[in-house]
This record gives sequence, structure tokens and C-alpha cells, in this order.
Amino acid sequence: MFTCALTIMAWFWVRPPWSRDASGSRSATEAAAAADQPSPEDGPRRVRENRSRRGGNAPSEKASDAVAALVGNSSLSDLEVVAGLRHLVDDAARPIAERVEALGHVLNLVSNDNPSLLHEIAAGRNQPGEVRRHIIAAALNRPPRLQGEMLVLQFEHAAGDERKEALGQLTGLCGEDLGENLDAWRAAVAKLAADQ
Repeated sequence: MFTCALTIMAWFWVRPPWSRDASGSRSATEAAAAADQPSPEDGPRRVRENRSRRGGNAPSEKASDAVAALVGNSSLSDLEVVAGLRHLVDDAARPIAERVEALGHVLNLVSNDNPSLLHEIAAGRNQPGEVRRHIIAAALNRPPRLQGEMLVLQFEHAAGDERKEALGQLTGLCGEDLGENLDAWRAAVAKLAADQ
């Protein structure tokens, strides 16, 4: 009798009945995790809300109030969030750390299917070196065609170390060193895009 009671207690300890739903199939934790996953029927706003709750694109604890207000606002579409964040990135009066954080969120929200927006970001003028370095690093996570286009824009608009970094990445991507010849780099990237 004691052994039977001990076995039942051990079974409840390992597998409590309150952790299963009515059909006995999943725990409440598993059900909550599954509910947080985006489905194909979810629109971009719902997907962003899920990413934010899971921390995939949520503002950091050190985020500025402006970045947190935009990224955490579930009533805005991704395009509205991107527009607001781009304003922060381009605002020279903002601290560099805030601009870099806003840029990181922008680059996470912009897909490869929107090359014109990626080009606008890469071609931004009056961006400090820290922001440019972030754009160069982010370009390397894109398909080769977009990498080349974003790097050419960085090469065209950057100066100093960031220009050298863009040149080095272009050389590696295209397989040849075309030096400071911007038109030659544009042609090499166009050829790269045509070959894909």
C-alpha cells in the first residue's frame, strides 16, 4: 500500500494533471508558446508584436524613450515604425548610441524585398562613422546583389575608415580590386546581380 501511494505521488510530481489541457495533450506552457508563434494569417503588425514579446525586436532595457515608444507601439505598422526610426537615425542632434540602436531596428524590420528602402538607408548623407559601420556590417547579411549595392553606396558616401571598409568588402564580394573607381564598382556589382 505504501509503495502504491509513493508511486502515485511520484507520478503527480513528475506529471501533474494541471499541466495538461482537457484532452491531456499539451501543457499550459507549451500552449502559450505555440500561441505566440506567428501564423501565415497574421499580418506584419501581429508578427512584429510577437517578435517584440519574444525579444526578437523589442527595445533594449537601455533604449531611449523615442526608440522604445516606436518599437513597442503595436498600433503602428512596420512601415510606420521604420519611418519613425529612420527619422531618429537621420537626426544629427540625437546621441550616436540612440541612432545606432534605431538603425539596428530599422535593418531588422526591412526585408530584402524592399531594396529601394535599403538603398535609401545606405545612401544616407551626414551619417557618422559609427552609423556607417553598422550599415556595412548589416549589408553583409543580405543577398550578394544587395550587399554589393549597399556597399557601393557606402563607398560613394563614406569617408576615411568606413570608405576603406566598404572598399575591402566590395573587393571580397566581387573578387577583384577596382581601386577608387566608383563607376567600375557599379559595373561590377551590376554584373554580379546579372549573374544571379
